[in-house]
Amino acid sequence: MRLLVVGAGGHAKVVIDTARTAGLSVTGVIGTARDAEQILGIHVSRDAAEVEFDGFIIAVGNNSVRAKMFEEYRDRGLNPVSVIHPSAVIAPSVVIGAGTFVAAGVVVNVDARIGEDAILNTGCTVDHDCVVGDHALVGPTASLCGESRIGTGVTFGAGASIIPVKGVGDWTTIGAGAAVVDDVPDHVVYAGVPARHVATAEE
Repeated sequence: MRLLVVGAGGHAKVVIDTARTAGLSVTGVIGTARDAEQILGIHVSRDAAEVEFDGFIIAVGNNSVRAKMFEEYRDRGLNPVSVIHPSAVIAPSVVIGAGTFVAAGVVVNVDARIGEDAILNTGCTVDHDCVVGDHALVGPTASLCGESRIGTGVTFGAGASIIPVKGVGDWTTIGAGAAVVDDVPDHVVYAGVPARHVATAEE
C-alpha cells in the first residue's frame, strides 16, 4: 500500500512513523508553502498529482480543517486509508471508519464503533459499546467508559474522561483533564472536574 499523508506538521510526523511501523509505504506528503521542504526524509509536495499513491490519510489535528480536506479528497474519487499502530489493542468486533488514525498504545474494546477520519491519540482507551463520531479527536491518555459516545467533530482533550452511558454533542470541545459526568450539548466548550460549560464553540 502506497500512502499519501496530507499534512506536514507534528501530527503528520506521528502518522508517518506509525504508517511505516505498520508496514505501509509513505510515498508522499502534502503541505503548504509555510511547511518545511521535507518531513522525516520525505519531500513535501503541494499537489497530490505529483505523487503516486493508492490511498490517503489526512494528518491534521484541527477537526474542522481535517473534515473539509477529507471530503475534498474523497470527492475526487481517492481512497481514504486508516493507519493503525501495531501496538494498539482492538477487539475483533470493533468497527473503524475509513481514514481514521489509531496511535500507539490505544485500546478499543468490544463492539465499539469509531467513525471516519477520526484520531485516537497515544494511549487513549475506548471501552465496550462506545461510539466515536466522524472527524472526532480523542486526546492522549483520554478515557471513554462503556457505552459513552462522542459526536461528530468533537475534541476530547488529553487525559479527559467520560463516565458510562453519557454523551458529548457534535463539534464540542472537552478540555484536557476534564471529567464528563453528564451529557454535554453540541457546539460548546466544557472543562474542569466535574466538567462545566465555559464557552460556546464559536468563542
